[in-house]
Amino acid sequence: MKVRYAYDPDADAISIAVGSRKSDATIEMSERILIDITNDWKLVGIEIIDASAEISRLFNRALSKDEITHLLCEVREAPADEYLVQFKTHRSGESANLLIPLYRSPITCV
Repeated sequence: MKVRYAYDPDADAISIAVGSRKSDATIEMSERILIDITNDWKLVGIEIIDASAEISRLFNRALSKDEITHLLCEVREAPADEYLVQFKTHRSGESANLLIPLYRSPITCV
């Protein structure tokens, strides 16, 4: 899965593009994490706002903006409509995971 990772230190925001499809909807996974999906529930993008705090929380330690700029990012589709996002530090090889569940509600509105 082709992943494009970008960190804007001035905005303190991470943008991750997954594949080349266009987003049809955005889901707020949390106050700081927005997920872009297609109509058939495929992940196409992730935005992380206040990224230095969120990424530091994932790593369980404070990361500098330089470390965040140089993170390696991999996204894998997991069973049960989930995606695993793995961040790795460039120098030490530490990793942190973010699991993104894309559950479809069995309830439909008419």
